[in-house]
Amino acid sequence: MSDKIIPAYLYQQYNDDENLQAFIDTYNSLAQGLYDWLKNANLAVYAGNGHAGQELRWLLKGLYGADAPVLMNRRQRSYGAYNALAFNQLAINAWDVVTSDAEVETSDDLFKRVMTWNFYKGDGFHFTIPWLKRRVLRFLTGVNGADVVNDQRWSVSVLFSDAGAAVSVINGYRELTDTAVLNSAAYNTRSFNEAKSTLYKANSYGYATFFKQAFEGGILHMPFYQPVSVTVVG
Repeated sequence: MSDKIIPAYLYQQYNDDENLQAFIDTYNSLAQGLYDWLKNANLAVYAGNGHAGQELRWLLKGLYGADAPVLMNRRQRSYGAYNALAFNQLAINAWDVVTSDAEVETSDDLFKRVMTWNFYKGDGFHFTIPWLKRRVLRFLTGVNGADVVNDQRWSVSVLFSDAGAAVSVINGYRELTDTAVLNSAAYNTRSFNEAKSTLYKANSYGYATFFKQAFEGGILHMPFYQPVSVTVVG
């Protein structure tokens, strides 16, 4: 591939016009700069730090037909506990659950992770449990959609049943620190079977919640039609 463009030029009768010649020189300089950018931009390679912002969205829409996904942040709040509501707001012994949804625009990093999940072909075309676990870990740990070494997959659990597939992401572990052992505390200072524990979260799985939201929103594709539930533990 040539490194230079075919330059524009003036017709012979206009060669003596300095203004027109300056215009043509500027045009050739801009065209050469655009050509150099297109040659080195690697437009189809979205992973990594090469593209961002509106440029990234323009490229992925034009080359892959993909729009930036919008995640739904769903929150549920339960009402009905005694002395938790205003008078006459809820009937006595009634219980109500209020669900509120909020749309969250995805970041460039999350958009690239979604694209890698849906378009990455390096795992092959034969579905296996390790195949699915590798994709889950790549989504969780692959910054800006990059491929990662994911041969340690113990923190992802996949279970198939008649109800569908259940994917669990172990985002931390809980350590038991204290329990209400009989005669270990003063009277009325501990409740029956009370236990205290400390939660240790995994720093490398910060996108586990987004992974769950993306699955529930139908953004991440699966090679089968069974329902899939995602649980984040920790």
